[in-house]
Amino acid sequence: MRKTKEITVLVAVMNKEGTIRDCIESLLKLDNAPAKIMVIDGYSSDGTYEILKEYEGKIEISQFPANLSKTFNWALDKIETEYVTFTDGDCVVSPGWLTELLKGFEEENVVATAGYCGTPKSPSLLQRMIGLELESRFRKFPKYLSRAPTMNLCVKTGVAKKVRFDEKQMVGVEVDFGWRLSKLGKIVYQPKAKVLHYHRATLKNYFKQQKNQAECGLRLLSKHGRRALSDHITTSSMTIQIPLFFLSLAFLFFSLFNQIFVLIFFLSILILFGIYLKTTIEINPPKKLYLPFLGLFFFRTLAWAVGVSEGIVRFHFFP
Repeated sequence: MRKTKEITVLVAVMNKEGTIRDCIESLLKLDNAPAKIMVIDGYSSDGTYEILKEYEGKIEISQFPANLSKTFNWALDKIETEYVTFTDGDCVVSPGWLTELLKGFEEENVVATAGYCGTPKSPSLLQRMIGLELESRFRKFPKYLSRAPTMNLCVKTGVAKKVRFDEKQMVGVEVDFGWRLSKLGKIVYQPKAKVLHYHRATLKNYFKQQKNQAECGLRLLSKHGRRALSDHITTSSMTIQIPLFFLSLAFLFFSLFNQIFVLIFFLSILILFGIYLKTTIEINPPKKLYLPFLGLFFFRTLAWAVGVSEGIVRFHFFP
């Protein structure tokens, strides 16, 4: 078994005043302490950095004014341990987190391991719903992954330095990184390596997150082709919602000139909500949440549609 002293835990954080203390406290309570806890603040304006300063001497604190990809690459250049483990400033790790992640490296040709992401017990209703949907996907993860989120990812440092993060990718940086990483070896899923993630607490922030992911997804599509359309995290039933939404809008427009398109419009909407219902049934939430989930999924599709529209404009005029 590898020892956790061979690991640097890396946390890049920006404006996480409400969660960063819980994150750091959980890292300090790990069953086996890592060699270093490196926290890089992106010049937060909400008090995050001041909270981090309270832990001076227990963690290594830096500030770096750049996007996430550049921050990760800057940190990788400084890390000397055999492994680097990523988590986020809005995550709380379980005591045995590092131990479980390291178990995956007992296989041959493993370059990274990744764990399960759950949701804390007492967040808002919106956070619980977002968490339930994400957890339903994590429960279906295969043993070997093509990518994993950086909220729960352990990578051999030498390999990470070779792959590096694409500094032109502003959002979804771990997606591109993971796909390129998996070409060099196996990414093993370790579901017992658990973190709890505080999801977006407001509809405004959730909309912005989903919009940005969809917008930057076009760059991933141009770089990775069909691979960007579907995998174990972004499922095909999610991807199809975007063209189906745009088709519905087109049918609604054409219905102004021909009544037959009214029926086609309602049929496309019915199919869209059928996908939402199927996903909700798979999540298996309390019955009282079925209707809110349908609304949340439509809201998410709308955010994706806006993001794709903005991405097309940006990709075409500002490549």
